[in-house]
Amino acid sequence: MKRVAIVGASFAGAEVANKLAKRLRWELARGDVEISVFDKDNDFLVQAMYPLIVFNSLSEEHAKWRKSELLDPRVKFYHGPRGELVSIDLRNRELGFADGSKYNYDYLVIATGAEFAPQEVPGLMKDYHTFFTLDGVLELRDILSKFSRGTIVELFVDLPIKCPIVPLKFGLLLDSYLRDRNVRGNVNIKLLYPIDYLHAQPEVNRLGKIMCEQRNIEYIFRFMVSEVNAEEKVVISDSGEKIKYDLLITIPPHRGARVFRDSGLGDPLGFLPGDKNTLRYRKGKEIYEEVYIIGDATALPVTKAASVAHYQADVIAENLVSDILGTGPRKIYRGEDICPMLTDLYTHEGRGRAWLPWWNYTVNETPFITTRFGWWFLRAFYMTLPAVVRGGL
Repeated sequence: MKRVAIVGASFAGAEVANKLAKRLRWELARGDVEISVFDKDNDFLVQAMYPLIVFNSLSEEHAKWRKSELLDPRVKFYHGPRGELVSIDLRNRELGFADGSKYNYDYLVIATGAEFAPQEVPGLMKDYHTFFTLDGVLELRDILSKFSRGTIVELFVDLPIKCPIVPLKFGLLLDSYLRDRNVRGNVNIKLLYPIDYLHAQPEVNRLGKIMCEQRNIEYIFRFMVSEVNAEEKVVISDSGEKIKYDLLITIPPHRGARVFRDSGLGDPLGFLPGDKNTLRYRKGKEIYEEVYIIGDATALPVTKAASVAHYQADVIAENLVSDILGTGPRKIYRGEDICPMLTDLYTHEGRGRAWLPWWNYTVNETPFITTRFGWWFLRAFYMTLPAVVRGGL
């Protein structure tokens, strides 16, 4: 029997598992193949919806699912201590879990995602509001519904982050939300970036600058935060620049899973290196042909986003089928990337506007504008993400 272990059952891991279950259904039925998925919890959250939940364009109920409901029933799913990875031995192909159990695999897919580390910014935890967790989203929704005067600062601490377009997208949607409430004239919006662009894609960056300037949204580049003074409500950069705020919204530092930080398998932030085309784990001269990396867990030169994981899942699933059956051509990942850009909410004064920029390792997005059709298309896109995962599409 060939044993496939998938560590992580959020978007990336669940989609690989379900694609494999479809392609290897006869092998699973005969007992020739086993697919086991491990995760520390059973909550499946559609994080792409979070900004729209903050602004009451979607309900949090749309974003909450159970991983056990989305995984193909032919897949073995372990969660809780039995699914929480605490050790990994690539040479002996052995995984260790929090309950003391071990699992030996023939093939491994690592889809552990990214963790948040707001505690790394001195003083931040004393005034921490974010839309990167569901609890933070619900808290921020309540705060913003009552905010009518002052300065809102969005602090983007450092790269990498999930969906690099989101600092710009959130700022534009915040402007739209405040206009709908007729309080925009009393509120200043400032975006603090650690880099010198709004987005690495030239056309996204160009359009973002135009829209920020049209809407009087201030952006400050190369702002490397050194601390937050919650008592004085000031964000301080490493050069001593001080930015006052009335409400601070933070995009926290992202880190790879602790097990990879502790084991040395990851880079200094805990993200996993690998071949950008084959998606196999590779660190220096160490190459493991049977280990694949996917999604937010990787240190690949590509965005951390569900859309990226979707493209990568196709490549990994097809190549695992070829590995197991010894048939079929090898697929490569070309860096395909989609990053939804929403600029206007559906409000009293507008019908919502959005677009879906696309690029890959060698081709940039062409000039675009956001459209009303794009708004409805992206709402449908978000709402159908669980169905895409469940169907292994």
